[in-house]
Amino acid sequence: MKRKFCGFTLIELVVVIAIIGVIVAIATPQVLRTIQNAQKRADSQTARHIAYAFLMWQEESGKSLSEIIPDANFHKIDSDQIGGASGFRLSKYITGSLPRPRINKNYYFYYKYESSVLKIYAGDDSNKWELFPEFDGNYK
Repeated sequence: MKRKFCGFTLIELVVVIAIIGVIVAIATPQVLRTIQNAQKRADSQTARHIAYAFLMWQEESGKSLSEIIPDANFHKIDSDQIGGASGFRLSKYITGSLPRPRINKNYYFYYKYESSVLKIYAGDDSNKWELFPEFDGNYK
């Protein structure tokens, strides 16, 4: 009487699991790198939207950015009100909540106005990377 084959041997299962493990080990770093690059691009686009909000306010109000940004220091975007009482509300130009960088939840966006150029940065109190108008490739 012949026995019918009805299942996999232990060796076959171990080989399949090992192959799946190798594929996961190869793919995981690439997936993580892709996610980080997407977060960098999202932060760059958010910085661009922030800069456009400043420029739209300037166009609508007829005022200069130097009126609400009197110095060349970094200014943290940690509230909806930009530039004090004489400034504007960011939520008028950007929908959603207060913009925060996606690459690191401890970072904030910063703005700086020097030599008639508005620059948007992301980082913390000790490290800042320019995202607009030029993107700093070392942003992490």
